[in-house]
Amino acid sequence: MKKFAIIILLASPQYLWAQSLSIQDLWNQYRGNSKYQQTVLNTQIKTQELKELQTDRIPVFYVDGNLQHNIIIPTTPVPAIAFDPSAQEGAIIPLKFATKWSSKAGVQVQWKLFDPQRKYSEDQKSLEIEKAEIELQRTEENWKKDATLAYAAVVLASYQYQSALEDSVAYAEILQITKNRYKVGRESSSNYISAQQQFERQLIQLYEAFYVLKQADLELNNYIDIKQYKNLSSGFEDIKNAISPRDKNYYDIQSLMVDKRIVDNQWIAAKRQWLPSLTLNGYLGEQYYSNELRITRKEEWFGNSFINLALRIPLSSYFTGQATLRKIQLNSKLIDLQITEKQADDQSLHNKKQLKIAAAEEKLHRLEKIKALALQDMNEQREAYKAGRALITMYNQSLTNYKKAEQDVWQAQYDLIKTILD
Repeated sequence: MKKFAIIILLASPQYLWAQSLSIQDLWNQYRGNSKYQQTVLNTQIKTQELKELQTDRIPVFYVDGNLQHNIIIPTTPVPAIAFDPSAQEGAIIPLKFATKWSSKAGVQVQWKLFDPQRKYSEDQKSLEIEKAEIELQRTEENWKKDATLAYAAVVLASYQYQSALEDSVAYAEILQITKNRYKVGRESSSNYISAQQQFERQLIQLYEAFYVLKQADLELNNYIDIKQYKNLSSGFEDIKNAISPRDKNYYDIQSLMVDKRIVDNQWIAAKRQWLPSLTLNGYLGEQYYSNELRITRKEEWFGNSFINLALRIPLSSYFTGQATLRKIQLNSKLIDLQITEKQADDQSLHNKKQLKIAAAEEKLHRLEKIKALALQDMNEQREAYKAGRALITMYNQSLTNYKKAEQDVWQAQYDLIKTILD
């Protein structure tokens, strides 16, 4: 089928520089869709969350510093004998254990040498990224499907408008012939009136076809700015050929399989919570004590450094985690059943779809034959009427039959495209 240039009825000076829009060109515009961009951002956010988790492997260094002024110096009672051996038994003295000014400055490091939940958290986030990417693919395919149907609607509406325009021109000729015959007495008044009525019906159909095309243009504009393009260059056959060799993507099953891996990962994480964690803490710095604020005095700064290993053993996790493990096991079995059921449903839907496509193609084939016969009859009745061998009513009926056959073919073409895309 030769390519048919379909005019988009939105006249604009921009068309002087505009280009044609093919079905492939349309598909290449999916990244500009708002919903797709939102899904992309969601995927990027999860990717950054994974990177954020991975930075936890690196030791954390930070500078620690403060300056404190004690308005009331803390005091505590202590046994006097600790400072004076001659003190009486039981005597106490007040002891100030701070100065008016104190300060602290140094570098601290904290490093999780072993965290049993770290790998689980990273794997969990990686699986979430996989699910987000599946949704990204689903969003892309759904956009292409809806945009293709909108594109096809414009194509078929353009066929309808062009046909209505051609029919109006052709019937204007018939009306003129009828008028001339009526004037010379070779045609009855009722036939002349009938011809005028039929011409008005043709104009109504032309207006309705124009309205349908405008509506289709507006729908297509939801997916792409059609003002950038002068015409659509892909016809029905081009669209059909572009969408026919498509492998079904079972996104629901893919998503469930990722869910299964998430549950498996949760099982591992639940058991790893029984393992101890090991953290390294270190500090290198100095502390300042004085009743005067003279922090530049080196002799009043005292070294303060340490390093320690903190081992944390979760003793109660073994007893509290049994219910969690059981829940995870049940979730795993549930997802297995859901995957099996979904696979069976998808296979059944695939088989039904193949039958529907075959039936839709056969229906279209038969309707095209009916249309060809109706066109032949209409042309014969038109020539017969011009030659004065047929009544105007016979031509009008043949024209009505042909228009009905045309509408049936266009609807069948749209239904076939929709069936293939579903």
